[in-house]
Amino acid sequence: MSLLEVKNLAVGFKTDDGFVSAINGLSYSVERGSTLGIVGESGSGKSVSALTIMRLVPIPPGRIDGGSIVFRDQNLLTKSEAEMRRIRGKDIAMIFQDPMTSLNPVLTVGAQISEAVRLHLHLNKRDALAKTIDMLRLVRIPLPEKRVREYPHQLSGGMRQRVMIAMALSCDPDVLIADEPTTALDVTIQAQILDLMNEMQERLGSAIVLITHDLGVVAETCRNVLVMYAGNLIEYGTTDQIFSAPKHPYTMGLLESLPRLDDREHSRLVPIEGQPPNLLRLPAGCSFAPRCKYRMPICDTPTPLYDFSNGHVARCFLYDERTAGERRLTTESAPQIPGTATGALTAPSEPAVAV
Repeated sequence: MSLLEVKNLAVGFKTDDGFVSAINGLSYSVERGSTLGIVGESGSGKSVSALTIMRLVPIPPGRIDGGSIVFRDQNLLTKSEAEMRRIRGKDIAMIFQDPMTSLNPVLTVGAQISEAVRLHLHLNKRDALAKTIDMLRLVRIPLPEKRVREYPHQLSGGMRQRVMIAMALSCDPDVLIADEPTTALDVTIQAQILDLMNEMQERLGSAIVLITHDLGVVAETCRNVLVMYAGNLIEYGTTDQIFSAPKHPYTMGLLESLPRLDDREHSRLVPIEGQPPNLLRLPAGCSFAPRCKYRMPICDTPTPLYDFSNGHVARCFLYDERTAGERRLTTESAPQIPGTATGALTAPSEPAVAV
């Protein structure tokens, strides 16, 4: 049974230039103990979806145009702010993208962690301090009795990130949302942070939603992967399905642009041509079509999700029976397109993708 389920979520922002549609009908679900990786370019809607779950999108200028976010059979979008304060930080916690701007510079790290502990666990000041020191020790910060009295600017980037994790995990949340938790950290610290998150998940059984640009991190830590582009889910599957048999041209482009140590034939990276679309003026059909080398006339119409069985879905007309005679694919660059004669590939209604 899903612990968290996002259904047909639509979020936008009013700007001086017009209305920006940041998320368009996003659906997915996460089960207890699983890790979902959400990947995509900047501006694809990854962070906005996370902030919407936490009910931290400012309204206005933000606007939720539809959908629901169901946690423990309750729609978070119908909760009052007081009810969300009881859920936020205790049942659903978030590690924000930049710990230097997320932490309060005029409060000690101990005071900031203790605040959440006292609010949600109803501990007195002395017990909250002891809990805070235990959490800093748990995330492997040396000399936690000393660090608890220090300010964010006195800590390194890796230690600040560990403080954010300690704060997020201090109340044993059921769902942990990690927005770029390893950004700007060196690879050694990245590995330590990821190992720490995995250990915390094993200890608490939490569900993790990991937002990242780093496909290497996804391959190492996630069971399932959701690929977003221009506010849409364009492909979803297990990590093995996404990395070994990607279906959407955008997913293929992301994987082709990765540097490979074993590739001696190509000395240059293969970029994805073009730029992401202007969210004020999205294309009528597939948002990726202007950049896609497989573009067909039908791509200018709304694109449904095609089901490849075993939970693997992609939003692309390459797998529609109607386009069999229109595909302009070269032998060298063509993706593996399963035959459609068996009827295995269908265009279903928008499902809530299970994780």
